[in-house]
Amino acid sequence: MASDKNIKLNIDHTLLHDDGGEIDYWKLAEERNIKEALSLNYTQRFRIMMQLMRFDSMLSRAKITHKKIP
Repeated sequence: MASDKNIKLNIDHTLLHDDGGEIDYWKLAEERNIKEALSLNYTQRFRIMMQLMRFDSMLSRAKITHKKIP
């Protein structure tokens, strides 16, 4: 994706520094993911939601079985 290339190239502009200069990579990743999610159009959001719903229905129908080991 083009946005991934831009993020990698412009990482100096988006780094967050805490009081001593430590970089908070978790916060940086969270903000990047939020920006990417907000940039999706409705069709992409719908497809992602459908995948999540299919995955949820598959897991809800799953049965856990246990076979004794001889």
